[in-house]
Amino acid sequence: MSEAEPLKLPDLTSCLKPGEKVFVILHKDPLRERIDVRSTEVLGLEDDVLFLAQTEPPVIGEQIGKPLEAALLLDGDGVMRPIGYASRLLNILDDYLLPDHSQVQALAISAPRPEDFFETSLRMHYRVPVDDDMGVLIRLEGLENPEDPELPNVPDGLGTPNEDAGPELLDFSAGGARVRLPASAKVEVGDQLPFKIVFLGSGFADGIGIVRSADYAPDRSALLLGLFFTNMDIRDIRYLERMVARIVSACRQRERDAEYS
Repeated sequence: MSEAEPLKLPDLTSCLKPGEKVFVILHKDPLRERIDVRSTEVLGLEDDVLFLAQTEPPVIGEQIGKPLEAALLLDGDGVMRPIGYASRLLNILDDYLLPDHSQVQALAISAPRPEDFFETSLRMHYRVPVDDDMGVLIRLEGLENPEDPELPNVPDGLGTPNEDAGPELLDFSAGGARVRLPASAKVEVGDQLPFKIVFLGSGFADGIGIVRSADYAPDRSALLLGLFFTNMDIRDIRYLERMVARIVSACRQRERDAEYS
């Protein structure tokens, strides 16, 4: 996995148009390896103020006046990379007027200048894509989806995965994961789902997954969740970190072997 080249950043202020998806980074804690990222969208840009839709969970009044980062995803040679700028929460409005004359709650943050943008990060951990032969699966509790059966023959989350039942783990790290669910699943941003990541023949780690994003696939055949892991024991966090490092090392070794084959 070669390191990506630094992006040459254009003037991205033109991208901040109504409906554009934006990520608000309220807090980063490198020591505890925690980051608070919330998804939103642009409502409007007026002079030096950018108006964003209220997030879920909502940003509260105690945050007014505090610094934050706002970021959007930019396609850099086929790889989506987050580009952000340092901002500040100016106000929380209860009556922001939309073009259709309806009113919504909005976050007013300081708008960027063209020179303010820089490459940033929306996660603290390297995210590992999951291949079919890895023997890694995830179980989620609390899903409202009566049409989908439970994973069979998996006592206590250990056993052989069944591709036709249960959530599909797309990628994961010690801090979160992306999961594919059937389109009929009833999940909303902010839901808390107990999870168990299982490494077949090795062990498992569990905790609570907070739903930070829930979007349908382009063909609406599946629901894609972004989970933030919390309520995990230090043992489980370190275990996931070791498994991520082991898988990354194996992937890089395969790439090196392929270069000489």
